[in-house]
Amino acid sequence: MTETHAPFPLDGGRAGDGGEEPVRRPSTAIARARRFRKAPTVAERLLWADLRQLKQNIRRQVPIGRFVADFAHHGVKLIIEIDGYFHTLDGAAERDAARTHWLQTQGYRVVRFSEEAVRNKRELVIQQIEAALASPPTPTLPPSRGKGE
Repeated sequence: MTETHAPFPLDGGRAGDGGEEPVRRPSTAIARARRFRKAPTVAERLLWADLRQLKQNIRRQVPIGRFVADFAHHGVKLIIEIDGYFHTLDGAAERDAARTHWLQTQGYRVVRFSEEAVRNKRELVIQQIEAALASPPTPTLPPSRGKGE
């Protein structure tokens, strides 16, 4: 009797690897970051060109936890966000505040600029970012234990 093999592993592994380990899909934050990097907004493209000129270790569309930061410098724990149209919709202010709070509990400082400021006052935006890069990172906040600590 002849032994036959399936053209692909039945256990979800990659073909040719013996099926020891299943294919891992990127987390949703990583997948979103990749999509965002491929299709930046006009303001993101403009600011990214200027940020690269600073010769700092700034990354764009950075997954941090379940969020994707527009720009981040991990060394000084700085997040740079551009607030466009979606930040004006119902509930956006509350979501932004919760996101900023979570990032702050991770030790990051968050600076936000409107899309309009990035487009029309970019020199001032860059000056503010340079000042934020020069200041020390915020210490990480200890987790709260609630009432009666």
